[in-house]
Amino acid sequence: MKVIFRADDVGYTYTHNLGTFKAVDEGVVTSLDVMLDCPGLEDACEKIKERPWLSLGWHTHFWGRPALGPSEVPSMVNEEGKFKWRKDKKAVETVVYEEVLKECRAQIERFAKLTGRVPDTCGGQPNTPLGKAILDVCEEYNIAYNFMQGQGWGGKPLPCKEKYLDKNIHEWTAKGMGFTKTLNVVDFPDYHPADAILAMPIEENKIWMRSQHPGFLDDYVLNESSCTIPRVRDVDALCDPRIKQWIKDNRIELINFRDALYGTNEYQQHLKAIGSDLCML
Repeated sequence: MKVIFRADDVGYTYTHNLGTFKAVDEGVVTSLDVMLDCPGLEDACEKIKERPWLSLGWHTHFWGRPALGPSEVPSMVNEEGKFKWRKDKKAVETVVYEEVLKECRAQIERFAKLTGRVPDTCGGQPNTPLGKAILDVCEEYNIAYNFMQGQGWGGKPLPCKEKYLDKNIHEWTAKGMGFTKTLNVVDFPDYHPADAILAMPIEENKIWMRSQHPGFLDDYVLNESSCTIPRVRDVDALCDPRIKQWIKDNRIELINFRDALYGTNEYQQHLKAIGSDLCML
């Protein structure tokens, strides 16, 4: 069986990145989903350049500030110059497609300038002007999207495109198994990400993807997000010796998304190069 461990919300802040890359360097993270509009982007990109064995996703939350000036995308921002739907989800329905298209291109171009590459993947998008522009830019830059099967965190089936069905990539949420209620602080005593990973079924010929939000906390994250201390537990979970032993005991092959989609062997070659006992080569 093959498994991808994805770290989400990469680039949130410099401090958050410290936790993320601890989970990369000391843990089992094989792929990063990067927020291209947040304060820690440049720091994350510097770290990414030093770790080419990771696959990269475009994490399209649009929680921060536009790459373009606010005056160039007025339908997308509030009076502070931030994306206006962070606290008001319905506001996304009022954006102008042409503005979003420009902003998406600007984010990808900035990322390419900082890292030397464009993202490999992007998640599925809702049917809004924002979602349409994101997917149009994915097509323009050859960024893969809608490539996973199974059930997402929201409980709905993932919209896998037909051309990716044979890749057999499924998201593992452990939904309904009692390892988590929400990511809010009030439910933290019921949050057990390492146990959720260990409950993953061993199914040959299937690729599981497990996403977490590993990161350390600072004032920005604490004030800006409802997901706070679970991020720190995610760091611990992805570095947990029990997870590494489970990988070895079950002969699980760790891969990144490029390996899964295009048949490369980048992550295992990295493990071999560093002499990791998780290497399957």
